[in-house]
Amino acid sequence: MRESYKMMLILLIIGVICGGLLSLVNGVTQPVIEARAKAEFQEAMGTFFPDVERAEEEVIGGENYYLCYDAADQFIGVVGNVKAAGYGGEISYDLAVNAAGDIVGIRISEHGETAGIGDVIAKDTFQERIIGLNYADPIEAGVDVDTITGATVSTGGMISSIRRVMNVIGENFL
Repeated sequence: MRESYKMMLILLIIGVICGGLLSLVNGVTQPVIEARAKAEFQEAMGTFFPDVERAEEEVIGGENYYLCYDAADQFIGVVGNVKAAGYGGEISYDLAVNAAGDIVGIRISEHGETAGIGDVIAKDTFQERIIGLNYADPIEAGVDVDTITGATVSTGGMISSIRRVMNVIGENFL
């Protein structure tokens, strides 16, 4: 009996040490991960709008929208840093819309979709179907954007989310 208590105490101590080490490592790596994600977003924003000089952040419904301005302080577009529901969980992406209401870019920053099937959302063949659509377009699965067989949850979730984000952008910024 005494031996089993000794084993439990040893396991408890090992668990506490491992938990503390994991917390320490997370504390060191988290700022690095966040800085890298911010740098990747800034790079994407520059790709979407090469003339961007400054951006103002607004939060709507828990999602971030960046209003982009050029050197003459003219509004050139909005980049939404938003989320969609996919088959493998949440899909984080950036959607760039110019001042005329046209989608000029999309970047998938994080997803858990099935490799070879649901990850089609990150491929040019899917994204090219989205780029160029306007706020006034229906942006509905099967209407002006087809879902992809085998990946209907992923592509359908993205299409629904893009329509929702376009509504937010149109109502608030255009």
